[in-house]
Amino acid sequence: MVGLVCVHFGEPWFTALVMVVALLMIYEWNRIVDGFGLGPTFSIHAPVIVVVLLAGAYGEYRFGLALIASGALAGFVAAVLRKQERLWPTLAVPYIGLPCLAMLWLRYDAATGTALVYWLLASIWATDTGAYVAGRSIGGPKLAPRISPKKTWAGLIGGVVAATVAGGLTAWAVELPRPVVFGAISGMIGAWSQVGDLSESAVKRHFGVKDSSNLIPGHGGFLDRLDGLLFAAPVAAAAVLLGAL
Repeated sequence: MVGLVCVHFGEPWFTALVMVVALLMIYEWNRIVDGFGLGPTFSIHAPVIVVVLLAGAYGEYRFGLALIASGALAGFVAAVLRKQERLWPTLAVPYIGLPCLAMLWLRYDAATGTALVYWLLASIWATDTGAYVAGRSIGGPKLAPRISPKKTWAGLIGGVVAATVAGGLTAWAVELPRPVVFGAISGMIGAWSQVGDLSESAVKRHFGVKDSSNLIPGHGGFLDRLDGLLFAAPVAAAAVLLGAL
């Protein structure tokens, strides 16, 4: 509910919400990777994320992208100096910063920003709901049993169908043009968001962690709740930027 209110009222509330959630996800990422969320790597990642999102709030998206690349490099250098595995500290800022910057870009335009974010959120929520219902009611072959034993191919298909329908209807309801096209893109985004879900599960399994944190009682952490959106947001922004939407 808080998120929808911030989407509706826009700046500065939406940027503030995205920044707080981004910092919490950076904390969770380092908690998974380092075993200590507020360790030395957090002190590198967090300031970069803040500046990236401030750049986005002022419409400086190219600068924000450059900062994301710089944050990845800083994470890599820190891992080398600390003699750690280099992949995970390097991925932190791009993994979280790019989707958050994409969300700010989608919401930036006063005329259509609110509608675009509503459409994207509806698509992701429909994907999760459709995947859960289809997976539980139909079952069948597992999608990726070594990574996420509960996910099935039926769940994936159900999620894509639900995203297509919900995305098209939401686009029509918020008066976006070509709702049929929005529905088709929603289906593709829904499928891609499931890759995000599996990716986060793979990271947790690699480090032997059940939940990214306990910041959301009974639901794990923000990375657990937003794993699909993290993959979907950049794709949605790219589709708008390239004129597909």
